[in-house]
Amino acid sequence: MKKPFNPAEFDTTITIKELAQNHSYLSSIDFTKVSLAKEIVPLNYEIISTEYEDLKYSKIEDYFEMEIDRIV
Repeated sequence: MKKPFNPAEFDTTITIKELAQNHSYLSSIDFTKVSLAKEIVPLNYEIISTEYEDLKYSKIEDYFEMEIDRIV
């Protein structure tokens, strides 16, 4: 018997903090000069938090609580 489609099984939303733990080089970037949104695209993620403002904070820690989603 086929299992019904469950979209929750494909939920790939994580926080910037979780991504930064796996990509430590992000801690050395000044995000007032480099776009965090553009920096994570090669990692197959996009920022989905509506409160994100590009080039606002220099340290990634200031973005930790924002959510990102895997680009599929």
